[in-house]
Amino acid sequence: MIRRAQLVVVASMLVLGVALVGIAPCVGVAEGLERLPAVLHLHSDLSTGDFALEQLTAMAEKQGIGALLLTENYLLRVEYGLPPFRALTRAVREERSVLDLGIDRYLTRVSQARAANPRVLIVPGVEVLPHYYWTGSPLALDMEVHETQKNILVFGLDEAALRALPVAGNLIGGFGWSSVLDALPGTLLVPGVYLLTLKRRRLKKLGRVVVVVKQRRWLVGSVLCAVAVIALVRGWPFAVDPYPPYRDLGLGPHQDLIDYVDRLGGATVWSFPEARDAGEQWMGPVKVSWYTPPYPDDLMRTARYTAFGAVYEDTTRLDRPGGSWDRLLGQFAAGDRSRPAWAVGESGFHGFTAGKSLGKVRSVFLVEERTERALVDALKRGRLYAVEQEGGAELVLAEFSVRTGASTGVSGDVLRAPEAAQVEITVAVESTGPATRDVRVTLVRNGAVVRAWTGPPPFRTVHRDTFDGSPTFYRLDVRGPGRLLSNPIFVRRS
Repeated sequence: MIRRAQLVVVASMLVLGVALVGIAPCVGVAEGLERLPAVLHLHSDLSTGDFALEQLTAMAEKQGIGALLLTENYLLRVEYGLPPFRALTRAVREERSVLDLGIDRYLTRVSQARAANPRVLIVPGVEVLPHYYWTGSPLALDMEVHETQKNILVFGLDEAALRALPVAGNLIGGFGWSSVLDALPGTLLVPGVYLLTLKRRRLKKLGRVVVVVKQRRWLVGSVLCAVAVIALVRGWPFAVDPYPPYRDLGLGPHQDLIDYVDRLGGATVWSFPEARDAGEQWMGPVKVSWYTPPYPDDLMRTARYTAFGAVYEDTTRLDRPGGSWDRLLGQFAAGDRSRPAWAVGESGFHGFTAGKSLGKVRSVFLVEERTERALVDALKRGRLYAVEQEGGAELVLAEFSVRTGASTGVSGDVLRAPEAAQVEITVAVESTGPATRDVRVTLVRNGAVVRAWTGPPPFRTVHRDTFDGSPTFYRLDVRGPGRLLSNPIFVRRS
């Protein structure tokens, strides 16, 4: 009887524990996790980069980089056509991209580069332009294309899923009125062939003699056939563009892409949300300009994405205490948002232009093993921090953990604690490279700075706090030789 009662108690505890885990995951200590420095967002010569994959892995290994999260351009194509026959009048500007190369060939090249240098893990991803749109008109000799740099990075999808990404220009099936209009000029082939095959009879006077002449209408028939063939070739396969570029569709295409990747278990990263892109070019008498303003507010208006570029070679404000990122994290902590938004270090490396280098901006992952699956899993769980080097020196987050009771969590974890519980935050920061100046370590709680320390690396401290029962998160912002930005650790009431 005693054993049976004990089993009932144990079973009840297990059921309760499963229920709590279902409410909010709680992962313990970081034992068994390996620190894996990675470059996230880079291109090879498979799309718009300057170097082959083998060259990139060799450079990465020399710099101590253990992984490359490749982001070849998915479909780098901008087009415009005059209504109503847009396909027939379409003008296209296109650069090398993954769809042009072929998804299967892209993944094969990645596998070959992995085999050539297994010491550097390559994770195949794509940089996607979900939608762009035009304003102005060529008839007015002034046109502008918008949001060609509002991009999303995609990781963790297989070949079939990548081939069917729902983005502008990827004609993956479906027909509509635009299909009919695109195919309509092709019907000119019928009268064109008719005119070329039919010999028209007419009378022709030769001196005093009138003769009957049979003649085909070569010019008109040839023009009709040529227009028809061009229309059929340019309109094929007559599928409807899911997001045609002739009006502003807002964030709908971006959210659709995020949800598509999320359903299939992949990861999405908003790319360079505070960067801007603008310019203009004359195409004959027509001025064509392009403009993508910074879009940090779009992170608040979309959901279920994995992360965003928070540290890169530009001024960023999203991560400032009390800013947009803290509001996003606060929404998740309070249960008003289903996913947090993790911060990553984003490189954007194409080559050694404009002072760029391969490893200046990095994302350092905490992984269970050096595999693509483990790295994408760490990205989705927020087990990483972002870092930017300065003068060859790099800050290292040796430890960032929150402990309450018997539970300890690292970046991305959610802990449970009773009200008035004691919380212990451990911070350890080191530095590599040349001798460096002091570091300033800032601890942010719920968007507010609660402590700031300054001292030489290696730096280590423990901060104690009292949990008041309201949803709470802690994160670090470290400045010194470069900068370091951690991802948060959450505490909720048990």
